[in-house]
Amino acid sequence: MLKPVEQYSNPYPFYQTLREQTPVFQDEHGTWFLTRYDDVKLLLGDTRFSRQPPQSAGFLDQARMSTILDHIIADWAVLNDPPRHTRLREILSSIMNPRFIKETKTLVASTAASLLNTLLQKSQVDFMAEFAYPLPVQVINQLLGSELDMLTMRRWARSLATALDHGSPDDFAAITDDALEMQTYFTELLLKREEQPKEDWISELLVFKKIGKMSLNEAVSTCIFLMLAGHETVQLTIGLGLMTLLKNPDQLTLLQSNPELAASAVEETLRFESPLNKISRWTREKIMINDIIIPENTLVVGMLNAANRDPEKYVNPERFDITRSNNRHLTFGYGIHNCIGALLARIELNVAFSQLTPHLHQFSLVENGEEWLPNSSFRYLFKLLMNIHHD
Repeated sequence: MLKPVEQYSNPYPFYQTLREQTPVFQDEHGTWFLTRYDDVKLLLGDTRFSRQPPQSAGFLDQARMSTILDHIIADWAVLNDPPRHTRLREILSSIMNPRFIKETKTLVASTAASLLNTLLQKSQVDFMAEFAYPLPVQVINQLLGSELDMLTMRRWARSLATALDHGSPDDFAAITDDALEMQTYFTELLLKREEQPKEDWISELLVFKKIGKMSLNEAVSTCIFLMLAGHETVQLTIGLGLMTLLKNPDQLTLLQSNPELAASAVEETLRFESPLNKISRWTREKIMINDIIIPENTLVVGMLNAANRDPEKYVNPERFDITRSNNRHLTFGYGIHNCIGALLARIELNVAFSQLTPHLHQFSLVENGEEWLPNSSFRYLFKLLMNIHHD
């Protein structure tokens, strides 16, 4: 078994053992886990799996719906099946159109440059707090039309990530105060935008509300989802990417010598260290995987970080290789629930990696300078201390 620290800082040897010995297994709670690439891809793309649990289930129990968080996430497109998923996702696709997102590249670049300039004036920093976190926070605030300060957003995001990771009624109830704050903030902001529209996503959502394609509650819940999804995985990937480059100096040197490899380095980081560790579905019927029958109405979890290092899919998967060509990782999902914000995330990550690349030789990791939050759903690198060396 893993030691508590290793469970979050380095779970990969454990994942390798699972893939080799029990690639499809059931835990003591009755949940099934998949660790191989092809099996996880099947989970994500096969319509025999549902995002919504049966009425008897505990997590997101449609019959219970007793906490504010239950009501919020019940309106998230990502946690619904068609046809409701289709309607909500079409709205998201409309407001997050490629032309609009590409136009944000200038905003991302100027924000990253400003943060990096401040960062490089210091001698020791927490990279997550000084760069990785504020970059996507400032971007999502601008796009969404919110004005949340970084501490509030971080508190809300951490509460959501913890509650959704555990999934119990007690965990959902424990963040009621934060959930109510989120709900109140975005309700008031939506009502304000009805009076004074702007060029932002909140105003776009109100167009759909006005024509009857979206309720106010759905709009509020969608804002909360965009706030969380719009920054959390990006900040983790930026931190995980820099950490991994510094631990692989040959690849760091290669990137500095070939800065055009930044986009490839982003994709390899997403494969090698997916910020999202797992994703779940419910079986609609009995399904056989690896000669094992998984019953109907059963929770099945796909381990993304195990699948992304499957030797049946990748050559030398435990090697971090920024020139890797076959890199169709599952980090952004697959099928109808694939990440709708993947284009925006890639723009932010490519800009961040490109701007950091000329300065990589100035960074070094502080011994024992990593802090991981105990979260099984995310590779939650919370703190990354580093020294900055001045020429």
